[in-house]
Order: sequence, then C-alpha cells, then structure tokens
Amino acid sequence: MLSLSSTYIKKQPFYLFIPLLALGMAGCAKKAEQVAPRVVPVTMKKGDISPKEIRVKQNEPVRLAVSTLDVQHGFEIPELKVSEPINPGKPAEIALDTSRKGTFKVECGVMCGAHHDEMKAQLVVE
Repeated sequence: MLSLSSTYIKKQPFYLFIPLLALGMAGCAKKAEQVAPRVVPVTMKKGDISPKEIRVKQNEPVRLAVSTLDVQHGFEIPELKVSEPINPGKPAEIALDTSRKGTFKVECGVMCGAHHDEMKAQLVVE
C-alpha cells in the first residue's frame, strides 16, 4: 500500500503557489516597463499650425496637446483617421497611432476664415 508522508502533503500547496507567484511578478514587471507617452504641443491659429513638422519614431507612444490661440479649428490627419475639434480654452489631447512609417498631411478641418487653406503641417513617422 502506498503511503504519503504528512510532510509531503503539507508542502504540496506551497509548490503550487511558487509558479503562480512568479507569473504575478512577471505581469507587474511588464506594467512597470510601459513608457509614458511623449507629449508634443501643437498650436493652431488662423493661417498657421505650429510646429510645421512633427517628427516621431515608429511605435513611439505619442500624445499631441493641441490648442488654439483664436477661433475653433479642426485638427485632422486624414490618412490616420484623426479628426478632432479644437476649441478656444479647451485644449485637446490626441493619442497618435505611430505604427506605420510615412509622412502624413496635417490640416485644419473647420472653415475658420481667411487663410484657412494655409493651415497645413506634416507628421513624419520614422
């Protein structure tokens, strides 16, 4: 007849706990590795988007902090399906999808008056 010692039975739950602890710690380590997004300030005003060129690295976490100095504008990057209204006194924070390399057109999407057609910039994902 097979007999298990009481020591073996008492230690068994402890041996099961070790792998679970290791998995839990690995999950915490991955959360700590996450990098805070780089925040790029962008200013819109009649006839201008500043900066004219926004350069980011591919897969870099980036958020644009977009504000207006005068009237309502629309911050648009058509190829990336970004379209956000920008209202005076209410800056918008826009998370960018930087997974695709390329140069993307940035423009104002709201008819804001004279020089509206001059409101152009570009996003470069390297």
